[in-house]
Amino acid sequence: MSQETRVELHSRECSCRGGAWVLLERTQQSPCSGEPSGAEREILELPEWRQAGKPANLEEYQEAQERVNSGERREFRRFEVSLAVRIERIANWRNPSGQVEETVADVIAAGGALVRSRMAVDKGELIRFRLGSYETRAEVMYASAGATGDGAQRLGLKFLDAPLPDELIPPDARPLP
Repeated sequence: MSQETRVELHSRECSCRGGAWVLLERTQQSPCSGEPSGAEREILELPEWRQAGKPANLEEYQEAQERVNSGERREFRRFEVSLAVRIERIANWRNPSGQVEETVADVIAAGGALVRSRMAVDKGELIRFRLGSYETRAEVMYASAGATGDGAQRLGLKFLDAPLPDELIPPDARPLP
């Protein structure tokens, strides 16, 4: 009888500096020694780890649990905006074109954005996002076709390299619930 896939999360105080170890089938624990002794760790079932936002270590998981317990599921506060941004396809083996689009972000947060686009992109694809001097790779979390009424789609982006600096969010931006 095989067990479900699990994830073992380690604290940043652990010798692995905080890790997420995948435990397959009969594997009882990670190969990490867990030094210093007493370093915290927790084992989660794969669906629970995904629901928590795929935390990379125990502290990130605990922060996610605190947000859920306080009634807040989002990590970053979102703002309604109309900001000119630039998105650019990152060329890969499937699509070697380096398509670029000047467009508008309708929602912005430190961790991502909702932008309009006429680019044909799929969920999971990586693109480059630029706003002023800020630049990051972003993962397309979802694409909703025709959602803007002008034939463009809306792309939900998750910033990968660094959070958006607070000073780039306009002071008159309306916070969203």
